[in-house]
Amino acid sequence: MNGVAGRLKAYFYRTDKAFVAVSLSNAGCRLEKYICFENCWQLEEESILSAAGGTYGQQEMVDFEAAVEQAAMEISRKGWQGIPLLYIVPEFEQMRYALNLPPGLTDVQQREAAYWELDDQLLAQGLSAENFACVCCMNDEAGGGCIITGVSKEYLRGIEEVFARAELDLADIVPAPGVLDYLSSSHRELAGFKKRPGTGFAAGRLLAVWLIFWLTAGIALLSADLFHYWQAESLAEKQQNELAMLAAEEREMQELTTMAANIAAREKKVQLLGQQGMPWYSFLVHLGVNTIPGVSLTGINASVDEHKLRWAGQAVNYDCLAEFVGRCEADKAFFMQGITLEDSTVNKGDGGEPDKVKFSVSVNWELENGQIPEKDSNMQ
Repeated sequence: MNGVAGRLKAYFYRTDKAFVAVSLSNAGCRLEKYICFENCWQLEEESILSAAGGTYGQQEMVDFEAAVEQAAMEISRKGWQGIPLLYIVPEFEQMRYALNLPPGLTDVQQREAAYWELDDQLLAQGLSAENFACVCCMNDEAGGGCIITGVSKEYLRGIEEVFARAELDLADIVPAPGVLDYLSSSHRELAGFKKRPGTGFAAGRLLAVWLIFWLTAGIALLSADLFHYWQAESLAEKQQNELAMLAAEEREMQELTTMAANIAAREKKVQLLGQQGMPWYSFLVHLGVNTIPGVSLTGINASVDEHKLRWAGQAVNYDCLAEFVGRCEADKAFFMQGITLEDSTVNKGDGGEPDKVKFSVSVNWELENGQIPEKDSNMQ
């Protein structure tokens, strides 16, 4: 598979590029390191460990265990712990047959037929195929020919237990002398007794891609949230500015409304007082003429029920107030019934301002036409 698909498969699929093979013989224990260079398997390095004595086989498990311990120490010394480990079954521990199968069979049918052929061979020797594990190597050049190899399951279990005690993990167990056949097989999962797949998913790379995907997605979501937050913050700031402008306009409108209401109230009061038949304009002009320096009027109130006029004011001192009241009392032509000082108080000035005398006076005022309005009129 070439192109992008091929590169993706090579990246995401685990393909072993090195193996360490362990084999036993009368000479001792042999370690062989094979590597794949340019799609071709070749022997890179080997080590031969001398035997402790005797022939290694199922009959002498103590010697076999000693050889495996030696192999474990040599693998650790060379730093081969991370390389998949193969064990090569000695020829005297395996039963090997060359078979010719009918043509036109599928791979599954060929292997089933080979298994039953092996069963016949074992039955002839008083053995059962159920107690044997077998691998079938198809010979494409021979048409329907194949080589089937059987090994006792009990022997295979013993091998794995010995390697496990030496803290060695067997990747697969292969028949002798087919190490290179096993490594070069396109169906490696069928060429060994442990049925180890030749390829598999690269868990580390898949996990890294998975983490990168979620990290990228998280960054994208965080960026989107930050962008939305920035938009919402900008919109909120804009709305706050608009609300501030509206609040200022509302305050101005309220002030104008209050001012208009005050003007309307004053006009209404003036109209109401005018309905009483009193010459208010002349009255106000007359008061203005009679007001002396140091005295100012701050409000006028007409009480129809009491037939009185009251006005309030302030003077800089009591002398000015007395002069003003005296002048009004002397004006009998305008204030025919006299004028009364109802109250006066001295208010202390704030912030260095002079004290002021606040006062209120009243005068009886009889209406010429006798009309009495329905309610009091105030003008300030």
